[in-house]
Amino acid sequence: MQQQPAEELVERARQGDRAAFDRLAAAHLPRLRSVVRRLVGVVEDGDDILQDTLVKAWRGLDGFRGESAFSTWLTAIATRTALDHLRAGKRWRAEAQVAYANLCYGSEELSGEVMAAASAPDFAFEVREHVAYCFACVGRSLPPDEMAALVLRDVMELSAREASTVLGTSDSVLRHRLSAARQAMTERFEGLCSLVSKTGICHQCKGLQMLAVEDRRGGPFPDVSSVADRIAIVRAAEPGSMEALHAIFWRRTAEIEVEGLGATTPDSGCGTDG
Repeated sequence: MQQQPAEELVERARQGDRAAFDRLAAAHLPRLRSVVRRLVGVVEDGDDILQDTLVKAWRGLDGFRGESAFSTWLTAIATRTALDHLRAGKRWRAEAQVAYANLCYGSEELSGEVMAAASAPDFAFEVREHVAYCFACVGRSLPPDEMAALVLRDVMELSAREASTVLGTSDSVLRHRLSAARQAMTERFEGLCSLVSKTGICHQCKGLQMLAVEDRRGGPFPDVSSVADRIAIVRAAEPGSMEALHAIFWRRTAEIEVEGLGATTPDSGCGTDG
């Protein structure tokens, strides 16, 4: 069956054809989901943001003037909805994973659910998948606008003009936010990640690798000595064999960060070498 042009589907959607809108939106959902996941992380929150995005887009179709691509317009709605969610909450600590690991070590409930997920038949440690998770988690410690600039430009590889349009800002402001985000992530990982620096306090990758059975521990650790190296991995990584475990990490870390619980220096072995 011949595919209808996007312009025709937009016009039909404007006239109230919900099926036409659903077809339009479906083509862009993978990109929207990727942007939201890398900004927010928490699965349930991301699902809510995507649903809210589609409702806003359907109700606001009259506001789409065709001055930018339909995909850019949808991405702007999704990104700004995610940013509203992040601004309404509390920024996470850069060491949120370490705090969670410490609490996990002292709790049968927390450690038990991690072990259960790691014991599942389909679990395998994939370091690139975990690097992507870690990147998004640490990103929650940045001002949301800065993390959005980093995700859109460096991870999603939008042009400067498209990213500026999505964020509703000028090119100069975008450049400033992007530079600040790159610098902040460099500094955070230098003090945090043992794959980046020998003095990094988090050894979660090594700890999780050891939880997997021997033939499902993945390949060697990649070079992530620079933010650019890490971003290249994040760009290519998709949820896979660690998705269920990471969903637990996201949910529990979100709960912990609301209250600011847990020490941010390692004193446990649950996910670190402490």
